[in-house]
Amino acid sequence: MTIAERIYEIVKKMPEDQAAEVLDFVEFLQAKRATPPPRMPAEQARILRAEWQALVASQPLQTESAEDMANRGV
Repeated sequence: MTIAERIYEIVKKMPEDQAAEVLDFVEFLQAKRATPPPRMPAEQARILRAEWQALVASQPLQTESAEDMANRGV
């Protein structure tokens, strides 16, 4: 017996409201697989990367550890 057949055997014995929940879940899985996550356009990604690198470069180097800061109450 295939997985689909096993699922069918179980679902056909369920009350209608529970079977509807199973159907809703199956449709959710189909939709999740069918729509790939949106991608940022390459040019926008390049600009954001450059802005991030500029921001990081503008920050002073931190020589104090997080533990030292915690001990000073920062």
